[in-house]
Amino acid sequence: MKFTVKREVLDLGLKCIGITITNIDNKNQTKEFIDFKDKAYKALKDKYKGFDIETDLILRGFGKLHKKIGIKRRKNIPVNESILKRFLKGNDLVKTSKLIEIYNIVTLDSRLPIGMHDLEKIDGNVTLQLAHSTLTYTSLEGEEKTVNQGEYFYTDNKDILYRLEVEQTQKTNITENTQNVFITIEGNEDTSAEYLMEVAEEIIYLITLYCGGEPQIIYK
Repeated sequence: MKFTVKREVLDLGLKCIGITITNIDNKNQTKEFIDFKDKAYKALKDKYKGFDIETDLILRGFGKLHKKIGIKRRKNIPVNESILKRFLKGNDLVKTSKLIEIYNIVTLDSRLPIGMHDLEKIDGNVTLQLAHSTLTYTSLEGEEKTVNQGEYFYTDNKDILYRLEVEQTQKTNITENTQNVFITIEGNEDTSAEYLMEVAEEIIYLITLYCGGEPQIIYK
């Protein structure tokens, strides 16, 4: 699979890394993994004591990015900010498998939006591009929604996979049976390329440590 980011998206100030990891075990949660995630969530609670979402440069950077294309922040909260808000309020996060637990932990720790897709459900190649007309997709909840003209989105050769950093579609949803995964990590003008690579290395390390698999960075 190839992953391409169009120049029209990069010119907005968005940065992106694409990763594939194949031959993963996403089912068996060992004692070592359970101990790791318990310690990780506890450390994150300590890390974010007194944290102010409104002044964080990383989170504000995505707000500035959305403003460039006329996206209203209130109705289009990036997934990284949404997860962090839930965590700070003490609300439960989705914890359906090892991959999703690692996704939560790295998203919370980095405050960057991460996309995680079942590679076997992708048709052909993936492109991150701007919409030049209004497009429709089916959300994870099964609702029909739109990508508006001027917004950026991920698509394979047939369907929309992800709108902005806001919503992944049903098509490539991760399940316990997922064995091969495609991951994207996004940054903005307030995040360095070095920081993105650190986060990429962290998620690769954790997945291969607890799930096995063969990683490959296919775009940076």
